[in-house]
Amino acid sequence: MAEQVLARGMTRLMDDVLQAGGAVEEGVCNEQCLLQSKLDSLVPYTSRLLGFFQKSQAGDSVDGLMSPSKAGYRWRGHTESHTLTLGLDNYPWALVPSTGELHIGLYSWVAYMTCLNAKLSSTAGDAELESHLEMLEKIHWNTQENMYCDVMMGICKDYDELKDENEGLEHVFVCHCRYISLFPMLLGLVLPDSKKLGHILSMIEVPEELWAEFGIWSLSKRDEFYGQGKNYWWGSILININYLILSSLHCNYMGVEGLYQEQAWSIYTRLCNNLIANVFEQYQSSRFFWEQYNSEGSAGQHTYPFTGWTTLIVLLMAEKH
Repeated sequence: MAEQVLARGMTRLMDDVLQAGGAVEEGVCNEQCLLQSKLDSLVPYTSRLLGFFQKSQAGDSVDGLMSPSKAGYRWRGHTESHTLTLGLDNYPWALVPSTGELHIGLYSWVAYMTCLNAKLSSTAGDAELESHLEMLEKIHWNTQENMYCDVMMGICKDYDELKDENEGLEHVFVCHCRYISLFPMLLGLVLPDSKKLGHILSMIEVPEELWAEFGIWSLSKRDEFYGQGKNYWWGSILININYLILSSLHCNYMGVEGLYQEQAWSIYTRLCNNLIANVFEQYQSSRFFWEQYNSEGSAGQHTYPFTGWTTLIVLLMAEKH
């Protein structure tokens, strides 16, 4: 998850450089100009990385002619119990893994990479970015549940990722209120004045949904899979995703006047205080940072001492996003 945090820092660096415009006087580049030159040199590599995801993780379309953004994206290697390519590996997915799945988390990352690439290069097409953002809504937003969901196209029964025995495609949502449902907001892909943002913020702060007094649960307490199995991402509280929630609120929504600014401020303030208080309390009692925190009793659990993503709490204390 470190790369997620680094990506956000890279975004801020690019914004600073692009706003400065890389001023040049009498043929001598100043520091901003040199930074812009460095960023320009990254374009071939970021474009190659983006192209890799667009090609290798593209969803299956009906006629094979759809662009990846319109066909959606699917994590390869998905099994009944794990999707190791995602990193958030044992989340509940479609009960039957198949080539007919389209994953909201992956679509969000590709759209985010497209956005970064567009900022890096003047040659990156805005049309491609707009297409991704538009299709993100069309493919993955469930108007009944008011949340972003994975999608199943047709009834698929195979496990070998070779072919599906489905005739015609049926758009079926696979909805679980979880961290992945928040990814479009975490990555700043939801506009500050969008009603969808209001639904997402409400989902975050509803008790017994994702909100706890010591952090945001990884899976809603109302979900049938809550606390089941290995229970790594099925309810436990992880500081890395909580940090991304707070960072997105701080960078994308709290400073924008509108319907949801006050709600964003309220969630940010309460969640930040709750996380810091609990991590500090558990550190005082055990003398350790923990890999994650229990969804019921707030105690640390799994690996310890864990000075990985849990130490993001120090950045939260300093309000470094």
